[in-house]
Amino acid sequence: MEMVEATMQHPRARIAFTKIERISAELRRGGLVMLRLVDGEAALFRGAEFADANDAQSLTRLARSSPVLVLTANRLKSLGRRLRDGWPVASIALGRRQQTQIFNLAFGQATLDADSDINLVAEKDGSLADHATRLLRHAKLLPAALLARLPFRDIAAQDRFASELNILSLDERDLDALQHGNGAVRIAARARVPLAVAEDAEVVMFRNDSGGEDHFAVLIGAGPSDPEPLVRLHSQCITGDVLGSLKCDCGDQLKGAMRLMAAAEGGILVYLAQEGRDIGLMNKMRAYALQDYGMDTIDANHALGFDTDERVFVPAARILDALNVSRVRLITNNPDKMVQLEQCGITVTARVPMALGSNPHNAAYLATKKERSGHLFDDVVIATDISDKNDG
Repeated sequence: MEMVEATMQHPRARIAFTKIERISAELRRGGLVMLRLVDGEAALFRGAEFADANDAQSLTRLARSSPVLVLTANRLKSLGRRLRDGWPVASIALGRRQQTQIFNLAFGQATLDADSDINLVAEKDGSLADHATRLLRHAKLLPAALLARLPFRDIAAQDRFASELNILSLDERDLDALQHGNGAVRIAARARVPLAVAEDAEVVMFRNDSGGEDHFAVLIGAGPSDPEPLVRLHSQCITGDVLGSLKCDCGDQLKGAMRLMAAAEGGILVYLAQEGRDIGLMNKMRAYALQDYGMDTIDANHALGFDTDERVFVPAARILDALNVSRVRLITNNPDKMVQLEQCGITVTARVPMALGSNPHNAAYLATKKERSGHLFDDVVIATDISDKNDG
């Protein structure tokens, strides 16, 4: 089997990514983990979505310190509280009355009055609180943590403490790998897969060296042999791509791009495992539920603590590198995709717009894309018939 390595990782980075994946799995099952900074400061934390008042009390006994609820700047903004620029998260001291609010504060269902007596402390970039939310994001959990700092900094004592309680731990040097991973990928498998839109097609699977889900590319016709192929970066959307959801335009964008490539007798679809702008399917459904109460897609993401768009397109650039593609005509309405590819060394020689019709269910979604996310919908509409009488 052909194996192509895009960028080899240092062994230390591989070990760090392995530890991070184990931590992510533990967090997803609601487990408690220990974080430690280089100066010996350490804390226990778990995802707030798994916590309740009893957990706060048991964590107090375990860590011998009062727990705090860590929320992101976006979540706090949705609650009417603003942090200074450069302060990504804040912690809230939990009195007995507030302990029953943990779940609602994390899920965007509670409010903080302007005269509330809740003690809000801004936490700097690189703090234990900041790293906790980064790990929760990586695990596709809400970026809200129930965290208790350990009152001792002796590393040997901390190791014994974690070992006795059978708690996984992660050091700051390992946390750096999460922030500075280079998106390295390698081809793990490839096979011819005739498609309804193009019988001359091949699927190439890529393994992500930083762990997590795997991405793939669909090579249609001439594909990478074109000096400037048509390329579409498409983020996974189970609801739109598979179920035919009318709440977004993802399924139509996917079909339209592939038909455009087939008509041009060549192109590359890079399909990225970035469900819900990379917040995951579970959180995407939570955001949908908030939209049912009148929020738009951006405000719903912020209410859950996420950024407007959590995606990075470094893996897409590395996939194109592995396919020996350095210049592309990009099918997109999203200027951020062009900027990120260019920053990664991929030259975007042209932007090919993909403007498709709206429906009563996604009109507001498309308007939000244009008005708040800067998507470009004023170009000439591509006359691509995306209807398919044979579709489900």
